Amino acid sequence: MPENIDTPDLEAPTAETPEADDTTDTDDTTEESSARNSEAAKYRTQRNQARAERDALAARVEALQRAAVEDLCKAAHVTPKALWTVAELGDLVDQETGTVDRTAVTKAITKAREELGIATVGKGAHVPNAGKMPTTPPATDRWSDAFAPKNRRR
Repeated sequence: MPENIDTPDLEAPTAETPEADDTTDTDDTTEESSARNSEAAKYRTQRNQARAERDALAARVEALQRAAVEDLCKAAHVTPKALWTVAELGDLVDQETGTVDRTAVTKAITKAREELGIATVGKGAHVPNAGKMPTTPPATDRWSDAFAPKNRRR
């Protein structure tokens, strides 16, 4: 590449622009523009407050929906953490009404049990060692014990 290439000046020539006519009142326009700016600022703050309130309410509704789903999980003896690994809240909530869809939650619980290997809990009371002890006490004849000698009594 040649080193000494003449390039034209990239800067535009400075042309003098005629100054605007100073006959207009700048005080009136600044007052109007400041009034419009303050009104716009008021609307912006109202908009920002409404957005913040909307976001807070959406977070509250989401928390209530999560609590309802987690209550259904606890009733089915599945930890909510297991359900959240399989499904998301949007899948378990009716999009039109915003209520928790019980059938979708039941399907998600069944899916969590299958994928994570969670055993179902049997119905009824759980009795430990239920099959290991005799159901009836050993038979004793109390009538014969009443007439037995004292050294043979229990």
